[in-house]
This record gives sequence, C-alpha cells and structure tokens, in this order.
Amino acid sequence: MEEIQLFIINIIKTYGTNVFWILVLFFGARIILKNLVKKIVRLVEDEDKENESEAEKRAKTLGGIIVTTGNVVIYIVVLLMVLKLFGVDITPILAGVGILGLAVGFGAQSIVKDFVSGLFILIENQYGIGDKVKIGSFEGCVKKITMRSTALQDDEGKIFYISNGLIKEVVNFSQARKSRESIQKNP
Repeated sequence: MEEIQLFIINIIKTYGTNVFWILVLFFGARIILKNLVKKIVRLVEDEDKENESEAEKRAKTLGGIIVTTGNVVIYIVVLLMVLKLFGVDITPILAGVGILGLAVGFGAQSIVKDFVSGLFILIENQYGIGDKVKIGSFEGCVKKITMRSTALQDDEGKIFYISNGLIKEVVNFSQARKSRESIQKNP
C-alpha cells in the first residue's frame, strides 16, 4: 500500500504542473466552445426575426454540430498532450493520422460529399428539425440532422435515414406554410 502511495506522490511531483495545465486547457477550451456556440446561436436567431421558431430550430441544429465537432477536437488534443507528457513520441501518431486521413479521403469520397452537402443544407436553411419535408420519395418530419445524414419520421412512425450527399431535391412543407401565413398577414 505504501508503494502505491509513493508511486502516486512521485507522479504528482513529476507531472503535476503539466497535468494541471492540461486540465486548465481542457476545461478552458470547453468553456470557450460553449460560449462560442451561444454567440453563434444568438446570431442565427437574430438573423431571422420573422420566423423565430425556424431560427431557433436552425440554431439548435448548428449548435449541436459545432459542440460535437469541437468536443472531438478537444479530446484528441488533450489525449495527444497526455501521451507526449508521459514520454510517448506522438510524431509517428500524427504522421499515421495524416496518411490515414489521406487514404480515407480518397476512399470515402461519399462521406466527404455527405458532409459538404450537410453543411450547405444547414447554411442555406433548407430545412430544420421539426419541419415537414419531402426528400425524394420519402416524406415526413425531420427528426435529426447531422453533417452526414438526415433522419425523417413518416406518419406511421417509420424513420428513414438519408445520406445528405444523395439529397437532390427537397420540398419543405413547413416553410411553404409559413410563407403563406406571412403573405396573409402582410398583403
């Protein structure tokens, strides 16, 4: 038992300051990420004052994607810092990840296409969570939008997952209804 305590004390003496700064970086980055997402959400909501519920849905979707992506980046950076701290040479890891990324890029062009299409769907506000849409032959309510796919739930409760790269045409019944309501209010 005494050996374990001495081992822990030795690790704290040797790496304590570095571990402290890694933890500060980790929590600081998470706080910055959350504040950044809040500001982006406010900007998106302020952008479309007429359709507040639409802007809120769009902001929620974008916020979720940014938080997920940011968290992955933060965890990877912290993991690499911890590995380096304990003497692991991360240069081969970074080189391997770079080569793997290049191979995946060539081999997974459809995934890249899905991501780019998903980004444009979100930026152009083609549809948001809760909208009633028709995508190709599928019609239903949008349940989830990720950078790679869109999930629709039809009236029977079936959920369809559609790769964003395959989406060519979208009919958004919710936006059409909101547009008619806006025209009726402001003739």
